[in-house]
Amino acid sequence: MKIAAIDIGSNALRLLIKDTAQPDFLDTLDIVGKNDYYERVPLKSGMDVFAKGEILPQTKLKLTLALQHFAKKMEEHGVITHEHDIKNYRAVATSAYRDAKNGREVIEAAGKESGLHIEVISGDEEARLTHLSFIPPKQWAKDYFLFVDVGGGSTEISLLHEGNLLYGHSFQVGSMRYLCGKQDEAEVQALDAKVADIFRQHAPLHYIATGGCVKFMNNYLNQGTPSTAAGVDSHSSKDNGGLVEVSRMQAVYQDLKKKTVSQIVDDYNLPAERADILTPAASIFLRIAKGLEMDEIIVPAIGVRNGILTELYLKAQ
Repeated sequence: MKIAAIDIGSNALRLLIKDTAQPDFLDTLDIVGKNDYYERVPLKSGMDVFAKGEILPQTKLKLTLALQHFAKKMEEHGVITHEHDIKNYRAVATSAYRDAKNGREVIEAAGKESGLHIEVISGDEEARLTHLSFIPPKQWAKDYFLFVDVGGGSTEISLLHEGNLLYGHSFQVGSMRYLCGKQDEAEVQALDAKVADIFRQHAPLHYIATGGCVKFMNNYLNQGTPSTAAGVDSHSSKDNGGLVEVSRMQAVYQDLKKKTVSQIVDDYNLPAERADILTPAASIFLRIAKGLEMDEIIVPAIGVRNGILTELYLKAQ
């Protein structure tokens, strides 16, 4: 059986189709095997929303065309079969579509045009899906974990202990908000205050970070070359979960702050649509590390789509 996840974020939308018959399915969610399929389409819906307050017509058209294409791919892979009315997928839209005054209208129209059912999910649900696929090592079974997912429009934090969610919240703090000059300082201070409160009550804990920026940092710092790091979201092989030293990430951030987007593109071998959000996203991860007094950040290969696939797989068992 094949299952699929569609994640419509502020920066891009992604489709990941997985064959559940492959061995160790839950341990290989970020490996694209010969019977799997992955595609990422840059869209930058967040730039519309945080600058104009709504999804613009040209973005709506691109979204609809991409979803129509995704629907065809899912039919080709047997995720959707109209003859037997099988629909083994979940499609979700996150922060930009929560905030846009026409977000639900756009998603409803794009869903109708593509024949797909798409949900605009809450920040709490986004956070739940993000940490759902994380399995801690046995020696950490009784430890506290703070999950932080930084996106274009929001930052979700979740505090877990022994598999139980103790706290979860979505803060309107994101890389695209900074780019558009629409970041509310009160929301940043609320995030800082909550992180400090969690540190006071639950230290020591583990800082688990997800999102394209921190995955880039992990690949870049731990593999050593920009050309390797640029493939962080290619899914041609498994993203390397690992540890990012905060001091080394800080050094990269200081370098990024001095550069224009075009210089980041050239020096770090990144596409422009990723390079522009790297600096503000890094600043958010680093300020949380400071609040937690952390020297390192754990970067597992998890995300919203991993959580969707995990849940679909477990329900089918």
